[in-house]
Amino acid sequence: MIRGILTGRVLNLLLRLGIGGLFLYAAFPKVMNPAAFAIAVRGYKIVPFSLSNLAALAMSWGEVAAAVMLILGILTRKAAAAIFILLVVFIVAIATTLVRGMVVDCGCFGEGSSATSWLLVVRNVLLLAGCVLIMRYNDGAWSVFPGKRR
Repeated sequence: MIRGILTGRVLNLLLRLGIGGLFLYAAFPKVMNPAAFAIAVRGYKIVPFSLSNLAALAMSWGEVAAAVMLILGILTRKAAAAIFILLVVFIVAIATTLVRGMVVDCGCFGEGSSATSWLLVVRNVLLLAGCVLIMRYNDGAWSVFPGKRR
C-alpha cells in the first residue's frame, strides 16, 4: 500500500508542483534583488568574494529554471536532479556554517528570511527525498515534455 502511494502518479505530481512552487517562490526575491542575495552568499564564507555575485546569480536563476521545468513537466527528472544538486549545496553550506559556530541569514526566501539552523538542514533533506521520488518514479504523466521514459 505505501509502495503504491510512493510510486503513484498523484504523489509525483504533488511533489513536482510543491517542490517546484517552493523553489519558484524562493527564487523570486533573489532574482528581484540579486545584490541582497549576493550578500547572503558572502555571509557563508565559502565562495570567494570575487565570485559571490556570479554564484548568487547562477543559483537564483538556476532555481527559477529548474522550478519552472519541474512544474510544467519539462525534462522532469533532469529538473528534479538540478534541484537535488542545489539542495545538496544548500545543506553543505548551512551545515558548515553551523559546525563553524556561525549564524547567518540563510537567504532562502530573500533578505532576512531566517537564520541558519539544523531545522533548515532537516527541511532540505526532506525536499531531497521528494526529488529522489520524482527522479525515480516519474513516468511522464501530466508533463509537457517528459524526456525519455524508463
